[in-house]
Amino acid sequence: MYRLTLLYYLLTASIALLSSLYIVWEAYSLASSYREEYVTDEIYYVDTARRLLERVFGVDVEGRYSNRTREDYFNLEHPPLGKYVIAASMALCGDVPMCWRMPGIIAGGLMPLVLYAAYATTRHPLGPAAGALAALSLAADPIVSATASVAMLDIQLSFLTALSIAFAVRGLYGLSLLSGALSLNVKISGFGTFMGSIMNLYRVEGRRERIRLMALGTLAALSLSLLLHAPLMAYFGPGEIARETLEAVKWHTSSRPEGPPSSSPSGWLFNVAPFPFSYDPRPVLAEVNTAIHLLALSFSVFAVLNHVFSPSHPYRLSAPLFYAAITVAYWAVFIAGNRTLYSFYAVQLSPAAAGAVAELMLLLWDGRGLGDEGHNSSDRAL
Repeated sequence: MYRLTLLYYLLTASIALLSSLYIVWEAYSLASSYREEYVTDEIYYVDTARRLLERVFGVDVEGRYSNRTREDYFNLEHPPLGKYVIAASMALCGDVPMCWRMPGIIAGGLMPLVLYAAYATTRHPLGPAAGALAALSLAADPIVSATASVAMLDIQLSFLTALSIAFAVRGLYGLSLLSGALSLNVKISGFGTFMGSIMNLYRVEGRRERIRLMALGTLAALSLSLLLHAPLMAYFGPGEIARETLEAVKWHTSSRPEGPPSSSPSGWLFNVAPFPFSYDPRPVLAEVNTAIHLLALSFSVFAVLNHVFSPSHPYRLSAPLFYAAITVAYWAVFIAGNRTLYSFYAVQLSPAAAGAVAELMLLLWDGRGLGDEGHNSSDRAL
């Protein structure tokens, strides 16, 4: 029995590792094949990262690729954490395209391992199989490796979403909230991830404990935002950062019809007008695996209805609630007035879709999903 158990874990862990290596290989191959210095929108984040290093942090960078955006442009419509990560990579590795893109490649490659570790260490006997299925689902979703190949913020957002899901699966709700709070500091759309972590508090017993964790999670999000914006406030002044934050809200809820191909969140699922990362040397488009995402969407609707109409919550589910929360957040932006959403945003849904597929298998196996893992947890992580 011990040998069979060991073989079971080795086999499923190998699947997860191969899934991870596949994403890394695909992303690295794409990243090294681009013939342009900058690929699509990464120009904004890379130029900003370089300016942050030089002007805000006083780090000298030999900018071989500078001066493609305005000298006073700092991409303040997005929070700074993702650009700090790109800047750190440039400082450590160099001001060359592969160094800009390395954080995304690493983030994409780690996601299958993160989800595998979460499910494999639950008390469910099929946990390792579910983890392997989640890892395979990520590798089978082409948007993951495509987005990981460029120096943009969304793959970092996706990684933090995977981390938040993994902690929620394990009943570590404080850490799940903290990961969601960090995602908010990469892009404002991290709000969907943060709301997913809050929705998962249903598994914590006691209303007072749920409220306490929710309050601490909100405090962590605000504190992290102030901490991460502190260097910018010191450079620009608090008033300017506050003004830019308000402008960012307007920017995110306004359409930009003169831009690249766009579609609604439902269009992403069917690869309607996919966002082009590059056409040279071959087309690289932000396209999802439609079957995986439709399955995840259907399961997320079931999960939400279960919570609304079943006070006892007979099913223990986690990732589908993240999928629902992120989807609702993007639809809210669409309804608020931004009709020019881009398909690469859907990579934030990818870890939730992979987790949803894994949890559907668990639910079909024994009718309870994750079981009681973490149900009585009183996570003090925050």
